[in-house]
This record gives sequence, C-alpha cells and structure tokens, in this order.
Amino acid sequence: MIPWLLLYLFGAVHSDLHKLLSTLPQYSDSRIPPILRPLSYDLQLQLPLSEVSDPDIPLFTGRCVMQFEINQQIGPESAFISDSTSNRARIKFDIIMLDHFENVSLVYNGNELEIFNVQLTDDSMELSVDQPVLFPGRYTMTIHRYKGLIGSALYYRDAGEHAVFGSHLFPNRAPAVFPTYLGTTEKVTFSITMVHPIGTNALTSGASEAYPRKIDDNWQMTTFSTTPSITPSMLCFLLLPHEYTHIESSFTGINITVHYNKFRVQKEQAKHLLHTATQVLALLKDIFSSLIPVPKIDIVTMNEVSSTACFGAVVVSEVQFFSSDYANQVRLLATWLAKQWIGGYAAISEGTELCLQEDLVSYIAEKVIKRMTNDEYTRLGQLAKIYLSETVFLPGETLKLDEYPNEMEISEKCGLKGVAMLESVEFLIGEKTMISKINEMIYNSKKGAYSSETLYGLLNSTVDDDIYVSQLLHYWREHGGLPYMTVDRLGNSIKVTQNGSNMTVKNEMGTWERMPLWPLPLKFTEFKLPIQIMISHGIQLSPVREGMIFSNLGLPNYYRVNYDIDTWREIKTILTENATSYTLRERFQLVSDFCYFYSIKSLPEPAASVLRNEFVQLVRLRPTSFPICDAAIFQCVVTHEHTRPKHLDKSQMIQMRRKVFDSFTNSSEMECRSGLAHDALNDLCTKLYGISCL
Repeated sequence: MIPWLLLYLFGAVHSDLHKLLSTLPQYSDSRIPPILRPLSYDLQLQLPLSEVSDPDIPLFTGRCVMQFEINQQIGPESAFISDSTSNRARIKFDIIMLDHFENVSLVYNGNELEIFNVQLTDDSMELSVDQPVLFPGRYTMTIHRYKGLIGSALYYRDAGEHAVFGSHLFPNRAPAVFPTYLGTTEKVTFSITMVHPIGTNALTSGASEAYPRKIDDNWQMTTFSTTPSITPSMLCFLLLPHEYTHIESSFTGINITVHYNKFRVQKEQAKHLLHTATQVLALLKDIFSSLIPVPKIDIVTMNEVSSTACFGAVVVSEVQFFSSDYANQVRLLATWLAKQWIGGYAAISEGTELCLQEDLVSYIAEKVIKRMTNDEYTRLGQLAKIYLSETVFLPGETLKLDEYPNEMEISEKCGLKGVAMLESVEFLIGEKTMISKINEMIYNSKKGAYSSETLYGLLNSTVDDDIYVSQLLHYWREHGGLPYMTVDRLGNSIKVTQNGSNMTVKNEMGTWERMPLWPLPLKFTEFKLPIQIMISHGIQLSPVREGMIFSNLGLPNYYRVNYDIDTWREIKTILTENATSYTLRERFQLVSDFCYFYSIKSLPEPAASVLRNEFVQLVRLRPTSFPICDAAIFQCVVTHEHTRPKHLDKSQMIQMRRKVFDSFTNSSEMECRSGLAHDALNDLCTKLYGISCL
C-alpha cells in the first residue's frame, strides 16, 4: 500500500455524467393501472384427447372461470370501442389457437350480462355485450368449454409405452392454455382441477388436495389447492404415466419429490438429484432469510425437453442435467429453485425488464455455487460467455427486451453481463448489503410486482460522497457494449484513460451511437485510491513503485483493461513462468483482453503482432493452464489470419451460440484445443471465416 499516492484528474470530470449520477433519484411506481386486472382463475383441464376428424392431433379441453376487475369505464369514450359499434362495449383477451368456446357468460354484481357476440381469431377472443358501457367493478367470466392444441405450451414426450405431458408457459405462452389479458405479468391466484386417464399422476403448481377421484372406467379427477398470487407464465401442468416413479425428502421443511422415468434414469441418479436439490434449497432458504414460498416442489426429469422452472415444480432435461459436472448441476438447480422467490413470490412487472429478473436469479445462483463448491470453471465459463456475446454474438446491445419477449431473446441477453453489473454493485456496497436489498425488494413485492425502479430505490447509498449506487446501476443497464479503460505505465506514474468512442453501441432509447463515457469502479492490486468511481476521461497516479500492477483483475467490475505494450510483455512473461498464481478466470481475462485490443488495433505494430504470436504459442504449449483457450485467443487468431467475417443470419448465429455455450457446462469438455468447447468454437470460426481457424 502506498499511503502518499497522488491522484491527478485530467480531461476534467464529465459534468453531465457527474450531475446525472449525483442527483438523488425519485423512484416511484410510474405504471398506469391496467383498465382490466385479472384477479383469479378457476381452471379445469382434461387431457390428453384427440380430434375426432384427425386422431393424430392431440388436444385438451378446458373450463375457465376468470374473475377480474375493471378500473375505468369501458364504453363509447374509451379506446376499446369504435363508432360503428358504439352501442356495444367490448373486451379483448389474448389467446393462442384456442377455439370451440361454448356457453360463455359474464356476471357483474350478481347479474348476468347479455353477451352479443364472442369473436375468435388465432390470437384473440373479443367479447361484446349488448349494452354501451361496462362500469368499474368486479366481473366473473365463465367459459364452460373450449379446446386447445397440445404441442408447445402443453407438450408431450415419449416415456416408453406411454407419453409424459408437461407445460412451458414462460414467458408468454399462457394464452395457449387459457385466456389472458395484456400479457402475463399480472399476478393472480389459480385453482386447478385436472381430468386425466386412470393410471396417470397429475401435478400442478398447487399441492394435491386429495387422492384422485374416479369418474368412470377411463378418467379420474385430481383437485389442487389454490396457489398464491403468481404470474400466469409461472403456472405448470404435468401428467406422468406409470413409467414414472418417485423419491422424496422433507429435510428443508417442505416436500421435495423427484419424479423420474424408471426405464431411463437410474435410482442412484435420482437420489443424487434429490440430494443436491435439497442442499441447494436449504442454502437458498438461508440466503433469502425466509420460508420457502411454495408448499411443495416437484422435480420431473424428461427426455428431449428444455428445462424450465415454474411455481412449485421444475422440469429437468435428463441430458442437460446428467451430462453436466457437479458445479454446473448446482448452478442449474440454484437457478431453477431461486425462481420460486424471484419470479414466483415476487415477479417483474414489465416484459421489457425480464432481464433484471433473470440477472438477479443468476446472481443468487453464483452465491450458491460458491458456498457449495470450490469450482472455478463455472465462473470461467460465465466470463467466456460475456466476452463472446459482446464481441461475436450480440455486440453493443442493451439489456432492454421487447414488450413481449420470446424465450430466445431472453436467453441471448439475460443472465450474463447484467450479473456482472450486479456484482459491480456488490463490489461497492458489500455482499451482505446487496443480498439484504434483494430480500427487501422480494418482501415488498410479495403481493404484487417489482420493477427496476423498485431495486434502484433500495440501492440508495452513495460512493465518493455524492454518486448514487442506484444511478450507477441504472446507467450501466441502460447502455450497451462492454467498456474498457487503458492503463499506461509512465516511469513512476500510471496514466488511466477511458476512450471507447470507436465503438458503436445502443443507448437507452434503442438507437445506435458512439459509446459514451462510462462511470467505472476502480480497483488496483497494489493500492487503493481515494475515489471509487472514475467519471473523467482519465486520471494519473504517482508515485507508483516498480512491479506489476493489475486493474480490475478477475473482472469484479464490468469492463476490459488495456495496458501499454511493455506491460503486456511483462504479463506474458508472468503467465509463462507462474500462471498458476492466478485463477482460471484471471488467466482467461488477461489473454482474452490482449487479443481483443490486438484485434481492434489498439496496440502498436509490429510489436503487437510479435506479442500476439507469443501469447498464442503460450496457451497452446501449456493447455492445462488455460482451459477454453480457444475462446481466450479467438480474437487473436481470427483477426490475424482473416478479414471481415461472413454474414450469418440470426437463426444460424443463435444455433452457433447455443452450441458454444452448451459446451461450457462440463469442465472435462473445456480443455484447451480439445473437447466440445474447442469443436464448437472452431465450428463457429469456420462458419464465420470459411476455414478452420483453431
């Protein structure tokens, strides 16, 4: 530590940025109450059935009783009605391929209203009543019978002689099972009854109230307890054939049951899944400092499905889970089970902000991994995903989503750099405070929903006297790209600058612009500065003793670091002689950062090309010291030997991204120049540049 270190700011503090960050934010719930707000559903589903005209088309039938309240008059003066039909008020609900609606009724204050028409399209159900207005108040709509297709929201998979049925309503498939209103972010209660074949076991988000009641020789009925208020996208339905058996545990205070196909999954595998899930849930219970918000959790393994979490249940892909190493199994379970609190108990209010929900879940999952394992590979894989996203797959994008995002958009943008930004906040305020604020947000939102402003309003502490942590997080999340700083050694001083103006990124308005100045938290390995945030174009530090000084080592904060060419030479020497003194994540960061700055021509030639060859040779000669080296040196290789990449359409890039990221789920496949990670990255390089690169 150098107590007499002098700090000189040059380029001046960016006055507009400082004003923004030092202004006390006034956060309030700015959402306009919806004209119509669902309150509860009473659903009865019967499955599986088949179309009489085509027995190969599986379907279900439903009965829906929906209670909702209207908050302002719907009628001639509202946007819900046109002049040509001004004598009839209308309400439009969202559906996806639901049809054959029978005996639809609408009751207000105990009186049944006369329905003029029910008009169905592929994506909407419009109900018009034979009166000019619908007054504010509580209504009950009953649809005595309707039909829906089994295929996407409700699906089936081969379980042997019979099929297993599941549901995947997240983020916006609920209208394929029952009518909804304006998306699926409003929380409601659900009372569910399932009519299903004798010999099958029905599961939903609610706990079963009793054993199934036999209806006839073919069908039985299971009734479930009413759920707490949850978003429709967190509801689930499962139907298990006799090929499934189960084991259970009540160690955490609630019943956790693992349902598995006894012909596909060994009992020891199921026991391992149950034991790991129990440990993860116990840790989550401690982290959230609260009771588990569900009465039970059913974990169902399936083949050829995408894993998904819903309230009170988790569907686990057999291949995804059992092919992952232990640390990644913990990560998967922590992510799924944390959604019982974040997403279930407390739900995000807007589809555009779903990334915040996914980022918070992944942030908590990282805490569970750290407490349960000493694994470095999950953190390494996370950093590789962030770097590849920002340089190859989705550079310059913000964390804002479409109003009704699909699952692909969520997987592309969420759970990556947003987590790094939350960790930057933790760096400033401490882990204990950060988790406390998340818990406070969850508790305050249990009966409703939260938004980004809810979290910002709780992060009300300041750093450097007048810079609000909430404003920092808000700024980071609203701006696209991955910023960087440059650290130049000048004799006994260090010059730190920020200049990302050569990068084009999205801003909070969704338009592309030159990267603005970012507020960057400062962290050096050999000293601590009197300021924590750099909001100027640069600072100069002196005197600084000789020796290697790293900035932001291990990426505790969301930005890259470039060094002068002599320092990069010294880093290469250190990694050659003593690589194991640094974590896997730190080694990857240093090599990858060098290659990135080499690729954008930020280092002087010809020295940069010489050093580039030495870095590439280093990692290839010492593969055990540099897991997923192919990702670290990717920018060194492709920009050295090739010109601009080919244009690949979005579907191809999504497919390549999934292949690369999936290869990071097992440390045995992350070896340098071998394994699935190498093959996936080489395939990516080949498709982009036309020849094998790695």
